[in-house]
Amino acid sequence: MKWQNIFNIHNIAKAIILFFIGFASFLLMWPYWMEDERVFEVADPSQVYMFEDSSRSRHADVVEASISGYLDGTATVEIYYPDTIHRVWTFELPAGRIDSSGRWDFYDREVRIDYIPGTAKKGHLTIKTKVF
Repeated sequence: MKWQNIFNIHNIAKAIILFFIGFASFLLMWPYWMEDERVFEVADPSQVYMFEDSSRSRHADVVEASISGYLDGTATVEIYYPDTIHRVWTFELPAGRIDSSGRWDFYDREVRIDYIPGTAKKGHLTIKTKVF
């Protein structure tokens, strides 16, 4: 009797459906897991920095960025397509503790990240990006 309850058609159907839902979730997350997060450091916030990141896949759909640290003045971080004409996003960073992040649609394998100082002279920033 116990084996009949385990192997009835309803339990098998539920197990198959759960398997396919789990497998579909795995396939959707695969590009995200395959990409490495890049870490860029802004040691001197009074200077301009330009960084580049790229995806290993043939084309990317998303770019993620997070910025953390501290600045004694204002600054800007801009995220561009590699052609440097089309901007994806601009972070306007105020003085003080910085903790900003975002995720945007992106249709290229490469991304350029520019740090542009405003009134900031001292501090430190860490910029993390992921293109997938």
